[in-house]
Amino acid sequence: MKLTAPLYMLRHGETAWNTERRMQGSKDSDLTERGRAQASAMGRTLRVELDRAPGPTMFLRSPLGRTRETSELIGRELGLSSADWREDIRLAELSYGSWEGFSWAEIEVTHPTALADWRADPHGYCPPGGETHLDLRRRCETMLTEIAAASTRTVVVSHGVSGAVVRGLNLGLDARAMFVLEKPQDAFFRLLAGREERITCDL
Repeated sequence: MKLTAPLYMLRHGETAWNTERRMQGSKDSDLTERGRAQASAMGRTLRVELDRAPGPTMFLRSPLGRTRETSELIGRELGLSSADWREDIRLAELSYGSWEGFSWAEIEVTHPTALADWRADPHGYCPPGGETHLDLRRRCETMLTEIAAASTRTVVVSHGVSGAVVRGLNLGLDARAMFVLEKPQDAFFRLLAGREERITCDL
């Protein structure tokens, strides 16, 4: 599963629920004005990066609305059409089950130790009706294995947690280390051969 061609991991731009600190998971909220600006900035920065070594590139995205909107804005900067993106459900965000749409403050009314319990067992903890980190890791592993086998430069637009898991797999991290990885919306990461490089985008 060692990457021999660069893999660019991008997170969707800021959403309304991000600003309200609500759990999104498989549900969606629209990009904010700032989120759309972030997406366009990632596109401009990525264009410069890709132009340094022109060649075949695969473009993959999560099928959720916020990643589709982000990828369309990125694609506009790259001269892509919607048809150039391939959607894969394995790139979708971790499912938070019945917690989706709620803030941590609201969740802790009924589950006061939820965050502490999750931090204590980041690999196996499961939100009610959701999925575990292990579930997410398994689908991300199959995705990363296919990307590595293709040996083709790849751009992925996904989410905070699912993106962190892909990055963590490349870096050889355990679940606890993946749990605390930075998940920026104004930068993206270039993955290659067990290493990653953070690339900042100017709005």
